[in-house]
Amino acid sequence: MEKFESLEALERFEFRWKIVFTCFGLVLAGALLDYMLRTPRGQEAVWCYSAGALGFIGALLSAYRLRDGARIDGVLDSLDLLGEDLSLGDLSD
Repeated sequence: MEKFESLEALERFEFRWKIVFTCFGLVLAGALLDYMLRTPRGQEAVWCYSAGALGFIGALLSAYRLRDGARIDGVLDSLDLLGEDLSLGDLSD
């Protein structure tokens, strides 16, 4: 547990980690949307999975640093979306 000298230091810490969480959360959300809606293949899939993994780890770390259980649960719930298939399918369907 970190010790803060003042309330301002705590607020700066929380603000910084909330910004980090938001950035990584957007990367994770973008990768999940690309995966679910377009079903990437080949090199595009590698970029999608890499960005998703980076976003997942970064969001999970920042949620842990904030000691926010709701954010941690939200990041972990994003893994459940990998089982969903929201793609439009083939034109022949």
